[in-house]
Amino acid sequence: MIEQDRLLLARAMQVNQELGKITIELMDHQDGGELPAEPLRKVGEHLRRLGVDMLARAGELDGRPLAGAVVEPPADDTSQ
Repeated sequence: MIEQDRLLLARAMQVNQELGKITIELMDHQDGGELPAEPLRKVGEHLRRLGVDMLARAGELDGRPLAGAVVEPPADDTSQ
């Protein structure tokens, strides 16, 4: 497996491991039933970046690169 793919899968694994914990934390901090905006935004941003990077890699493998996408190394903490 090439390093780029290993990094992408490591990020996917890290996001998957943290998503349940983050979801429970968000549920615990609802304000009158509403989710807090900033933590929700952070989770969405991590998921968006991972999704874009996966689509970019799939495009590379298919010979149809996704413009403007960058595969990033895994972050230390997906909840931030």
